[in-house]
Amino acid sequence: MTVVYYMQVSFLDISIELINVLKKHVQLHVLIELTPHGKNLTVLEIEKFPERKTLVTPEEILTKRCYENLKPYFNGTASVHFVMHPHRTGFSYSTLQASFDTWKYIKQFKPDILHFETFGLRTVGMLFYLKAFRNVCITIHDPVPHTGEDSWKVTLPRTFMFGMPGKKKYMFYSQFAKQQFEEHYKKQKQHKTVLQMSPYSFLKNLVKSKDQVQKKYILFFGRLSPYKGIDDLLNAMPAVFREFPNEHLVIAGKTVHGFDIDGEVTSKYRDNITILDKHIPNEELAMLIQEAKFIVCPYKDATQSGVLMTAFGLNTPVIATNVGSFPEFIRENVNGLLVPPNNPEKLAEGICFALRNDHYKVLAQNINSTQAEEMWEGNTEILLKAYAS
Repeated sequence: MTVVYYMQVSFLDISIELINVLKKHVQLHVLIELTPHGKNLTVLEIEKFPERKTLVTPEEILTKRCYENLKPYFNGTASVHFVMHPHRTGFSYSTLQASFDTWKYIKQFKPDILHFETFGLRTVGMLFYLKAFRNVCITIHDPVPHTGEDSWKVTLPRTFMFGMPGKKKYMFYSQFAKQQFEEHYKKQKQHKTVLQMSPYSFLKNLVKSKDQVQKKYILFFGRLSPYKGIDDLLNAMPAVFREFPNEHLVIAGKTVHGFDIDGEVTSKYRDNITILDKHIPNEELAMLIQEAKFIVCPYKDATQSGVLMTAFGLNTPVIATNVGSFPEFIRENVNGLLVPPNNPEKLAEGICFALRNDHYKVLAQNINSTQAEEMWEGNTEILLKAYAS
């Protein structure tokens, strides 16, 4: 079976896990949609953004260090290319040109399956050519946009993709996402499959020391966006600092356009709170997670979380709000804690509970990241059955 796996670069962290196992079972051609904005997203480190080229290989654009880290995942695939979109806007003449060049490249393989790991405005350019494919799979990460992130740039591609004629199959990474999709898109009766999200292994491979590491702080990491509940986290921290005056919170990630962190709490507790408002390189992120006592995900809403699986990949427990699919993966007081959303008081109670008598160490012992590849192999079996159906 020949599969073309087309993804947006922002989902590369989860995609490389699937690539790593799927390549053993099919002839896998990987296409990664890359934009100037996306060159420092997720696990990538870009050396240069080439001009006047649509399809480029990883070794042409990645830093040497990044290429060596990703090489084990890409080895064994039939091909891997980045699809270059030089224009900053989501739809332009260059978008159409890139789609045409990509189509010419794809059709020579005569793939059995064309699998989109989500999609966006730039993917719409591919619709002109999809009628030639009998089997198109689409992974839906967020059936409903997160708070503060809905716009025509999200709804327009969905209108086109969901209305596309022909046989489609939908993939999800949680039961919650599948149910949410079914509630909001009742007319979409096509085949639907759930792949169980499992711990990510990539950052674990970058950890320099496997020895016992000193746990130093509470960590929030990822995009700083309205739906992430950072305001609730900051409002919870004064109660935490009253009981644990020497505790420290690190917030690490790039702020999205239009979102600002309230400086009242951070100014009052400047010795207890550190804000790293920047893109966090892979090695630094691995170290931050490794040295964290636990991760906090105080989200107002969620579907499934790559942050959760990244944390679990480094055996770090998570305190999360009881939203989205968090309850599917966090077993209460086993590998993490669940608290009500939009409730700083309950969030503070959960954080203090994890800190008392170093209870977070007990939670960490119950995380099993050693069988991550085995879990992803299970997902591949599910995926192959869906491809063949």
